[in-house]
Amino acid sequence: MNKIKLNVRQLDGVTLVEQAPEFQLVNGWTQATLPGAAGVLPAGLWGKVPGGDPYLLHVSVLTTGPLGVGDLFELQSGSPSQPRRQYPPTPGNTELVLVRPTDRLRFVVGAQLEVAVELLVESIGGVNELGSRLFAWAQATQASEAHKVTSGVVVAPLQIPAWTGLFHLIHNSANVDLITLPPRGLVPLDATLTLTRRGNGTPVLNAALGDTLSGGLPSFPVTRTVIVMNNGDEWAFVGI
Repeated sequence: MNKIKLNVRQLDGVTLVEQAPEFQLVNGWTQATLPGAAGVLPAGLWGKVPGGDPYLLHVSVLTTGPLGVGDLFELQSGSPSQPRRQYPPTPGNTELVLVRPTDRLRFVVGAQLEVAVELLVESIGGVNELGSRLFAWAQATQASEAHKVTSGVVVAPLQIPAWTGLFHLIHNSANVDLITLPPRGLVPLDATLTLTRRGNGTPVLNAALGDTLSGGLPSFPVTRTVIVMNNGDEWAFVGI
């Protein structure tokens, strides 16, 4: 994440700041003072964000006095410039906007003794940026789910939700209950289901519309235990 702070006296919403200011690292922030009038900033922030990649942006404005009714932050598209998102840039806002490299950041803030614009930039592309971390998170989640074990007791007809890892179901009912599998495409190939009869009733394992059990069966009565897996073509099962 890039933390950029810009100090300025007034943001008029009109003046485009094309020349990069001089930046310094101050208390963890990449900080600069914008000389003269300012109001519109290039979305690339003078090379301070990865070039070519969109990024998520959080904006807050710190002032010595209260912000006025007309003070705002506006995300504009590139040429021709058109507003895409607009909100008051107060320190307490929780807005996030997706910024493209060709966009512009427009600010309108009345004259204050001191104004500081804080920009928290999270790039989507690039190594160690948001995209890479989301991919790593997804892989870690998938790995942890692969060894997940869930169990439950069935006492009535049931539509089984999609599951991952191992899923053990115990049927404990005096009735003949229909136990319907989820659509096969929603269940990973390494997921396994066991359905065991405990009560006097016989559960009937049923495939969802369009799916079949091994051998083209639409359903199967479970007298003791059945083990079910998705083989990529139909539900493979071994039952007794």
